[in-house]
Amino acid sequence: MCQCDCNHEHTCEDEHEDFPQIHLVLEDDTEVDCLVLTTMELRGKKFVALLPVGEERVLLYELKETEEGIELVNIESDEEFELVSKAFLEEFGDE
Repeated sequence: MCQCDCNHEHTCEDEHEDFPQIHLVLEDDTEVDCLVLTTMELRGKKFVALLPVGEERVLLYELKETEEGIELVNIESDEEFELVSKAFLEEFGDE
């Protein structure tokens, strides 16, 4: 396993350096460090794709700006989730 704990066979000197990293505390108080892969705007809303460090599954959220900062909101609509998923796959493909 590599030093960045991403479970890939490589050296990690600059592998994840291109992506900013954020720390999330989930609803169940689980703490996760994530790479911010991309942000996108679709149909007047902002979305973000996050990759938890050491994981392979990407998390997609809606970004909402509040008085306290930015809030990540679960995408509730299946139609909206499909739209965001498709946009993400068009940008990143099978990377």
